[in-house]
Amino acid sequence: MKYRYLDVWVDDSIAHVLLNNPENHNQFNPELAQELLSIARDLQEKDNIKVIVLGGHGKSFSIGLHPPDGVENSFDESYSALSLACAAIEEWARLPVPIIAAIKGYCASLGLSLACIADIRYASENALFSVPESSWGLVPAGGITQRLPRIIGKGPAMSMLLGGDVIQASEALKLGLTTKLTEDDLVLSEACNKARQLVNMSSLSMQYTKECLLKGSELPLEQALRLELDVYMLLQTSQDRMEGVQAFLEKRTPNFIGE
Repeated sequence: MKYRYLDVWVDDSIAHVLLNNPENHNQFNPELAQELLSIARDLQEKDNIKVIVLGGHGKSFSIGLHPPDGVENSFDESYSALSLACAAIEEWARLPVPIIAAIKGYCASLGLSLACIADIRYASENALFSVPESSWGLVPAGGITQRLPRIIGKGPAMSMLLGGDVIQASEALKLGLTTKLTEDDLVLSEACNKARQLVNMSSLSMQYTKECLLKGSELPLEQALRLELDVYMLLQTSQDRMEGVQAFLEKRTPNFIGE
């Protein structure tokens, strides 16, 4: 499938998805949102994808949904983009493989909502994070009111969600919103390097570990621990687990096959 607002390619079991509307700082519009939804559904059906790198062309990751210049004339388009974007972000959140976000410049509004579904977030030293919807008289969307507090805690999240605070990259690192900071022109390559590291791991183990983390965070502790134990026992008989043990004993790099 050809995309207008996305740049997509697959290399060595790594899917690269870059937002490609740089003239508008990768602003969300209905077409971009629809393409994000389509590629997420497409990636769910591909068994050969082990890791996804998510980034953006241009100076910014994404400014998200920009406030309309004319409320009456732009309402239908804004609502359409918002509805599609929310659906796309939820579809991305269902992807079972690790997602690494490469963030530079502005990461705001629905752009930050999208970044929050990533499992690992690399950011450039000039990255800025914000949720400006409250200053527009709107409620933040795209799951940000639920995911952001789970990442950085309720207090810092309240300052961003209610007050529209802009968080610089250094503060984002302290809060755990980002995993690592790097130079602006290296953030994508660093994310790709991490993806190449993960692609050599057991895809089966990574997918079930991600499931434990995400589903377990929504369960009472006792049930989450039970889920972890059940998954651990489930993988005991997997070929990847036996390959990992054998490789350890033979002091060699394991060759995982995802089974």
